[in-house]
Amino acid sequence: MTIKRKRCGLVLLLYLNRKFLNSRIYFRMKKRYLIIGFFSILTLIVEMSCTKNELRSSPFDLVSGSALLKINYSCPYMASSQGVMVKINGMVYSSLITYSTPYPGGGLNTGGNSYADYLRVTPGIDTLSLLLPIPGTSIPDKVLYTTTFEVQSDRYQTIHVTDTATNIKYVMTNDLETRPDSGYVLYRFVNLIPNSQGIDLYFDTAKINRKLLASNIGYLQQSDTFRLPAGTSLPWAIQMSGKDSVLATYSTASSVANQRVFTVYARGYLGLKSTDTRSNKISFVYNK
Repeated sequence: MTIKRKRCGLVLLLYLNRKFLNSRIYFRMKKRYLIIGFFSILTLIVEMSCTKNELRSSPFDLVSGSALLKINYSCPYMASSQGVMVKINGMVYSSLITYSTPYPGGGLNTGGNSYADYLRVTPGIDTLSLLLPIPGTSIPDKVLYTTTFEVQSDRYQTIHVTDTATNIKYVMTNDLETRPDSGYVLYRFVNLIPNSQGIDLYFDTAKINRKLLASNIGYLQQSDTFRLPAGTSLPWAIQMSGKDSVLATYSTASSVANQRVFTVYARGYLGLKSTDTRSNKISFVYNK
């Protein structure tokens, strides 16, 4: 009787030990498969994201017969955090962008990044729409502004959009296609201040030494191109043509980086306090 009990106990012990080992193997395998599955899903998401971004952003260099376009959203609304989405020819290209942001890419004293990116679009007559989302979401809801414009083949171009409500307007610039020689920086100036007349752009705020770069540039007008020596870090300033008071200043060494190409633009409204996000400011769009 004692021998049978010992034998039964031994059999039971072996059975339980096997079940325990099998369960450990099972859970190890289950854990391994869960980890593999997780990384497989993560890889798929990354690949899908990369593909999506690749479709929405074109290469920086021109391809023969194509047109490259940038949208400078500079509509000075009170709710500057309220973003818009860029839609061209029925396709939404951007996530939410806010005042004041060149898209794609960015600039200085703007939203966006530090790259001179462009979108590849079809040459000819195209349609631009700025969409407002459902509050608190990224789902397009209403059209803030829509217009048609013409883009030229084998060109870099920027649409600068400004003002608010029914007064929204745009001006298009043909951006420079090549960099300057080493040691120089190239610029063009655009006036996007709706309630302004002629604006002067200066380099250096000291009246004795300052250099007048663009004179009496009216609203939605642009200057000729001009260049400065690279590395000469001085303040930029804008003021009403023929007046002494300075409207806004801006200073950064990045604005005179070697062989860069910029569009300098004045934005905002006259007569507002400097703490107001819609007040006069000087900003730069990266073109090269």
